[in-house]
Order: sequence, then C-alpha cells, then structure tokens
Amino acid sequence: MAVVALFASTAAAQLSDYLGPGVTTYGAGQIGQRSGQEVNLRFYADASGFYDSALQAPSVNSQGKLVQASGSGEELGFGAYGTYQWRHSQLGLDYRGVFRNYTTNTYYDGIDQQIILGYTVQKSRRVYFDISAVGGTISRGIGELAGYPIPIPTYIAQPASMLFDNRTYYGQGQADMTYLVSARTSFTVGGGGFVARRRSDALAGVDGYVARGSIQRRFTRSTTLGAAYEHVHFAYTQAFGDSDINNYEGFLGTQLGRRWTLSARAGVFEAEANGIQQVAVSPVISALLGITTTTEAFYTRHIFPSIDGSLTRVFKNANLSFAYAKTASPGNGVYLASRQENAWIVFSYTGLRKINFTFFGGGTRFNSFGQNLPSYWQANGGAGLTYSLTRALHVTARYDARYERIQASGYSPTAYRVTLGVAYSPGTLPLLR
Repeated sequence: MAVVALFASTAAAQLSDYLGPGVTTYGAGQIGQRSGQEVNLRFYADASGFYDSALQAPSVNSQGKLVQASGSGEELGFGAYGTYQWRHSQLGLDYRGVFRNYTTNTYYDGIDQQIILGYTVQKSRRVYFDISAVGGTISRGIGELAGYPIPIPTYIAQPASMLFDNRTYYGQGQADMTYLVSARTSFTVGGGGFVARRRSDALAGVDGYVARGSIQRRFTRSTTLGAAYEHVHFAYTQAFGDSDINNYEGFLGTQLGRRWTLSARAGVFEAEANGIQQVAVSPVISALLGITTTTEAFYTRHIFPSIDGSLTRVFKNANLSFAYAKTASPGNGVYLASRQENAWIVFSYTGLRKINFTFFGGGTRFNSFGQNLPSYWQANGGAGLTYSLTRALHVTARYDARYERIQASGYSPTAYRVTLGVAYSPGTLPLLR
C-alpha cells in the first residue's frame, strides 16, 4: 500500500484504457467488479446455514479406502469489494472471509479467507505500472471461494482444482511496467513470485517465480495485437523435483461490436521437469534383492500448444463470459508440473428490482508431463441468488456441485454444497464474483 500511495501521489496524466479492449493486464483490471460493472467500495457481512456432501479428506480408513465426510453447520461471512478511481489511477479490491463451524465434522472447522488486490497507475505520460496480489487460505475445493476463476492471471490461487479438501495457504504478488513508445505501440516487462503450502504431509507445496515481457501494437481503436514471452520456475516441497517453463505466445484483444470483447492468446510452451519416481525392477533384480520397485531420477522435455482466451458480453444489467485455457500449471499437491486445461462460463443478472442471480459452470483437466500419472478431471457448477428485503438486508441462497474423475483408478466422487442465509450490506448487494 505504501508503493500504491507513492505512485498515486506522483501520477501526471489521465488514466485510460491504455492497452485497448480485451488486452489482459495484471493491475486493477476486473478486480472488484460485479456483473461486468465497476461498483464503489463497499463492505458486507452474512450468516448462513449449510450442508456439505462428500468432502474428500487426504486420509484412509482401516480398510485402506479414502475417507469422505458430510455434515451441516453454520458460518459467518464478512468482506469488502469494489473499485476506486483517482484521476490517474485505479484500485480494485475483492476480499472474502468466512468462519465455519460444523455440528459434528470438526476437522473442517476454521476460517477461509481470500483477498485479491489490484492497482493500476499512470506514472507519467508514457509509463504505467500494474501491481496485483492474491492471497488466502482455504480448506475446501467447493463453495463460494472455489466457484469462480480469479479475474487476473495466477499460478496458485486455483482452489477449484484441489484434489483433496485439505487446508491450503497460498499467495502470489506481481508487478509490471508498460512503456508507451507511441500512441499505438508499447512494451511491458514484469514478474512476480508465488508460494503454496498444504496442511497434509502427503501433498506437495510449491515455490516459484515468473519473469515476462511483451510488445503490443494498437492497430485500431478497438483492436490490439502483440507477442509475449514468459519464463516460469516451479520448485516443490515434500517432493524432490522442479520444472522450468518457457512460454511463447501471440495475442489479440478486440471489441466486437458495442457489447462483445474478445481476448485471445496462442502459442507454445516448452516444459522441462526433473524429479524422482518409483519404477518396477526386472524379475532378475527382484529375485536377487527381494524388491519389486526402486526409485530413479527422471528428466523430461516437451513442447505443448498454449491457448488462453475469453469472450465477454456486457448487457445493460447482466454480464456473460466464456473462458478457455490450456497452459502449464504447478499442479494441486498430487499432480505436480502439468498441462492444465480449463473451461468456464459465467452469467450474472442484476436487472430485477429485488433479485440478483448468477449461474456458472466449468471444468479442469490435469495431465502431468513429469510423473507417470493418469489424467485427472474435475467439473464444477452451481447457482446463487440474493433477494433484497430492505436496502441493506438481503436473503441469500447458493448451490454448488463438483464431480471428479480419474478413469484409470475408478475414482469418481460427486459432492455438493447448499447454503441459505441473510446478508447485510449498505446499498445493493450483487452476488460475489
């Protein structure tokens, strides 16, 4: 926040859409928005009852089978979101915290929190800075914090890809500088670091960093083309191994008519991974030493296609967005360096006088490029609704569902979550995210 204040105090030009529609930035961006619209900073608090089905703990019972848990309870939530603009800068904030208490299943009691903070400032006539941070702790891969994609690119804040409902701590910070060579051409350089830790000793944490650069040219008022390079490093705890990713992409950002915005990136990424894995020994060695497996070091190098795109339609009182990505990922604690494929659709509507609602759905697939593991797939979906009793008091309801599958092992549980409560917030309360 000290850096934010320093930049804000010395800004000398008018902040505007400096990279063009559809071009992703790592600053304020869409942080704090609701239904695709900017809203003033506001706070809220809520109280709910809930029921969770088939939470997957990272443990087994006496028969060696995975343990699942279900239960009901109550939770208290609190948070703040919105945007604030100065003449030359913009701040976006999205914070959510919830204290949860189960009637019987106390293993999952505790506080889940997540904060997303973004700041964009025009330092001078030609120089912009984008700063963002994501951090939090979450114990379940289903529910409000896990139900939507983060509105800025991130490597670790992906609770919807959690294989186990185990407490995870994560954080990522990044900063970029954009220099406008002319009114149409600009360069961007930046980077950041990230970390994730998990409570279970059976799951690997990760440390990492990213360095990137890009050039973009705005050909028309509504269309920008560019090229980008990114280097990412993953280093794992609880497991020997690390990975290096080199990503080469071209990108397009454009406005399609008055309401549609398209952002698309495509290219390739080169992935190098090394670590250790267990392999079967030959019958001769097994007869000699009395063992059936041994541990060996491995090194792999692959080149994969990289795709990342989003299409958004802004209505007067609604927002519809589609997103698809095929990129490198540090994994989820079981799957380490992997190809991750995501697809999402989100629709939110705030046009009724007392009712706001949203629908969302998506899926995630992991394919490890270092470990010898089968493919993992997860689907998430749900809906939420708020009904205004007064200007500040609202009834809230939400349903979330999750389906997971590892075909080779037959693992395919389905979980769901239902919540019903009341919320207090001055002014209207659009649904979170």
